[in-house]
Amino acid sequence: MVGFLDNFLENFPFSFVCNHSVVSRIDDANTNWLHFSAPLIKISRVEMSPADDNSFATTNGNKKATYTLICIKIVELCLLICCLGLIDEPATNSHLRVFITPRVMALCYVTFGALVIYTAIYLIMTLFGDMTPWRTATLWALVGFVLYIAVTALLFRDWSTTKDRNYWHPNMHRLDLVMATASISLVTALVYLLDVLLTIRFGVHGDLE
Repeated sequence: MVGFLDNFLENFPFSFVCNHSVVSRIDDANTNWLHFSAPLIKISRVEMSPADDNSFATTNGNKKATYTLICIKIVELCLLICCLGLIDEPATNSHLRVFITPRVMALCYVTFGALVIYTAIYLIMTLFGDMTPWRTATLWALVGFVLYIAVTALLFRDWSTTKDRNYWHPNMHRLDLVMATASISLVTALVYLLDVLLTIRFGVHGDLE
């Protein structure tokens, strides 16, 4: 038995693993003997993938995508506040002379108010480092785009209908405010469309979570 182990260990002059223990052969001037050490702790080497090597570029891509969407959201918030300010005068003075129909007025306030709240919450969350998932942000931007298209079409319709009335002379200042609101709503709809496209692009390329 000793001769078999001696021949086997000649092929492994240093050590080998057996039953989670290290068996080493120590050559002495007089004897050959076996030494069993404590259990071996195996440490594996982790190889870096190409994605880990490009972590700096990925971080830069994430920052670029985040800053781009933050700038778009700030523009959207400014346009939303402008729409709310412009629509208030014609909406609150449509009792005797109708500048905006009640249904269009309700849709305008719901659209402007809801999107102002969402955009403000989005910016506050981003400020604290808690980004909205890109699929959720895309859905909100798409809803905003559809609502603004509807608001723009209805405001232009009410403006055209009010302008064509000839049995009384309307207040042209308030009618101009309706036109201005409709124009800014159209611009805001295009900004929301850009928001949808950029969010999808950044999300598909992995720049957003």
